[in-house]
Amino acid sequence: MRQDDLEKLLAFINGLVDEKKKDRVSELFTGFEHKVARDEEANWLASQIVQLENGEIVNVVAEVDGRIVANGVITRGHYSETRHHGELGLTVMAAYRGMGIGGGMVKILLREAKRRGLKSVKVEFLSTNHGAVHTYQKAGFREVGRIPGKVHRKGKLLDSLIMARRI
Repeated sequence: MRQDDLEKLLAFINGLVDEKKKDRVSELFTGFEHKVARDEEANWLASQIVQLENGEIVNVVAEVDGRIVANGVITRGHYSETRHHGELGLTVMAAYRGMGIGGGMVKILLREAKRRGLKSVKVEFLSTNHGAVHTYQKAGFREVGRIPGKVHRKGKLLDSLIMARRI
């Protein structure tokens, strides 16, 4: 991720907001409730770049025909006792799911996290996202827990699934 990715990242995040609003059974987790203004995205991107430079995160974006279609990050634990552990977040636009993009990004993220000294990683997503389950199982993740009813969406309570692995 670079500073000159701002316009593409803005289109990506706002495309995800549109996707979630259109799809009654969206597989997207949380955080895509409203469109993001350019200055809001610019501030977020500046923060991400600082965290990248400080070794707090590992980030990968996937582009198809000059358009960002996926974004993945591993955030290092904040406390001295959890600095070896990371939390993974990955979002792929609906039109590009099932093509192996997410799996490829997970491999790169894990490799870079290991290179930076991380020893374990967890990921959390909607338990109904079977594509994510497959992607993470293929990458060596195992289910370690669930949070019943964590997400309230369209009148329903949805469970989140937590998977983890050592790297």
